[in-house]
Amino acid sequence: MRKALLILAHGSRARGSAETVHKIADNLRKSGEYGDVEVAFLQFERPDISESASRLVEKGIREIVAVPAFLAAGNHVLKDIPEELKKVKAACPQVRIALAEPIGYDERICSIISERAKGNLVEI
Repeated sequence: MRKALLILAHGSRARGSAETVHKIADNLRKSGEYGDVEVAFLQFERPDISESASRLVEKGIREIVAVPAFLAAGNHVLKDIPEELKKVKAACPQVRIALAEPIGYDERICSIISERAKGNLVEI
């Protein structure tokens, strides 16, 4: 069974903001750990969850692991994302869909924040 990773991001009106999420997806694709990797956005950007899931199903994917690229479990993670994934499941009952926890707290994030605070700073 081919398993895919669906990275879920908020989306933004800011031009070029989706590039970071696409870079993450590209890196995960190169790892070869998943049959496919797609990105979906909740707002302002395309593709949305339904569009990305449809692409995966068309490629023969039968198991999707959705990972919210969010630090906290707010309304999008607790309500909006599960609702959208349930719609996908209703349209594609043959596909197994699992929702992972958001990024949340992770000591590796602390290191990244500390590193950024010592890096190229923009004076305000």
